[in-house]
Amino acid sequence: MSNKVLDPILVVSDRNGIYIPQMYCNHIDEKIAEEMHISFEDVQICQEGPDHEWYWESWQIICDSAEWISDGVKWYLHQDGDLWEVPEGFSFDEE
Repeated sequence: MSNKVLDPILVVSDRNGIYIPQMYCNHIDEKIAEEMHISFEDVQICQEGPDHEWYWESWQIICDSAEWISDGVKWYLHQDGDLWEVPEGFSFDEE
Protein backbone atom coordinates (compact mmCIF):
# COMPACT_ATOMS: atom_id res chain seq x y z
CA MET A 1 0.00 0.00 0.00
CA SER A 2 1.31 3.42 -1.00
CA ASN A 3 1.61 6.33 1.42
CA LYS A 4 1.20 8.82 -1.43
CA VAL A 5 -1.28 11.59 -0.60
CA LEU A 6 -4.06 11.71 -3.16
CA ASP A 7 -4.94 14.87 -5.05
CA PRO A 8 -8.11 16.84 -4.31
CA ILE A 9 -11.09 16.51 -6.63
CA LEU A 10 -12.77 19.57 -8.11
CA VAL A 11 -16.51 18.94 -7.65
CA VAL A 12 -18.16 22.29 -8.43
CA SER A 13 -16.51 25.19 -10.25
CA ASP A 14 -16.74 28.72 -8.92
CA ARG A 15 -18.52 29.61 -12.19
CA ASN A 16 -21.66 28.34 -10.44
CA GLY A 17 -21.43 31.10 -7.83
CA ILE A 18 -24.19 31.14 -5.23
CA TYR A 19 -25.55 27.81 -6.51
CA ILE A 20 -22.50 25.76 -5.47
CA PRO A 21 -24.09 24.55 -2.20
CA GLN A 22 -27.34 23.65 -3.94
CA MET A 23 -25.56 21.82 -6.76
CA TYR A 24 -23.36 19.88 -4.36
CA CYS A 25 -26.22 18.92 -2.05
CA ASN A 26 -28.61 17.85 -4.81
CA HIS A 27 -27.03 14.38 -4.95
CA ILE A 28 -27.05 13.85 -1.16
CA ASP A 29 -29.75 11.70 0.40
CA GLU A 30 -30.21 10.77 4.07
CA LYS A 31 -27.84 7.81 3.86
CA ILE A 32 -25.05 9.84 2.27
CA ALA A 33 -25.57 12.67 4.78
CA GLU A 34 -25.17 10.18 7.63
CA GLU A 35 -22.00 8.75 6.05
CA MET A 36 -20.62 12.29 5.71
CA HIS A 37 -21.51 13.15 9.34
CA ILE A 38 -23.72 16.07 8.28
CA SER A 39 -27.30 16.98 9.08
CA PHE A 40 -29.79 15.97 6.41
CA GLU A 41 -31.83 19.01 7.47
CA ASP A 42 -28.91 21.26 6.44
CA VAL A 43 -28.67 19.34 3.16
CA GLN A 44 -32.37 19.88 2.47
CA ILE A 45 -32.03 23.61 3.17
CA CYS A 46 -29.20 23.85 0.64
CA GLN A 47 -31.21 21.82 -1.86
CA GLU A 48 -33.90 24.52 -1.69
CA GLY A 49 -31.45 27.10 -3.02
CA PRO A 50 -30.01 30.48 -2.09
CA ASP A 51 -33.39 32.07 -1.39
CA HIS A 52 -33.78 29.96 1.77
CA GLU A 53 -33.21 32.02 4.90
CA TRP A 54 -30.65 29.57 6.35
CA TYR A 55 -28.90 28.61 3.09
CA TRP A 56 -25.48 30.07 3.88
CA GLU A 57 -25.52 29.05 7.54
CA SER A 58 -26.41 25.48 6.60
CA TRP A 59 -23.71 25.42 3.93
CA GLN A 60 -21.08 26.63 6.40
CA ILE A 61 -22.09 23.89 8.84
CA ILE A 62 -21.83 21.29 6.07
CA CYS A 63 -18.38 22.53 5.00
CA ASP A 64 -17.16 22.56 8.60
CA SER A 65 -18.58 19.13 9.49
CA ALA A 66 -18.37 16.96 6.37
CA GLU A 67 -15.95 14.08 6.47
CA TRP A 68 -16.19 10.61 5.02
CA ILE A 69 -14.08 7.56 4.26
CA SER A 70 -13.66 6.27 0.72
CA ASP A 71 -11.32 3.37 -0.06
CA GLY A 72 -9.66 3.81 3.32
CA VAL A 73 -9.01 7.54 2.83
CA LYS A 74 -10.68 10.26 4.89
CA TRP A 75 -12.04 13.16 2.80
CA TYR A 76 -13.19 16.70 3.62
CA LEU A 77 -14.73 19.65 1.78
CA HIS A 78 -12.76 22.79 0.98
CA GLN A 79 -14.11 25.86 -0.76
CA ASP A 80 -11.91 28.66 -2.08
CA GLY A 81 -14.22 29.79 -4.83
CA ASP A 82 -14.21 26.30 -6.36
CA LEU A 83 -15.50 23.45 -4.21
CA TRP A 84 -13.08 20.59 -3.65
CA GLU A 85 -13.20 17.18 -2.00
CA VAL A 86 -9.83 16.97 -0.27
CA PRO A 87 -8.09 13.84 1.03
CA GLU A 88 -6.65 13.85 4.52
CA GLY A 89 -3.04 14.98 4.49
CA PHE A 90 -3.35 17.24 1.45
CA SER A 91 -2.67 20.94 1.92
CA PHE A 92 -3.35 23.63 -0.65
CA ASP A 93 -0.47 25.56 0.93
CA GLU A 94 2.00 23.08 -0.61
CA GLU A 95 1.15 24.18 -4.16
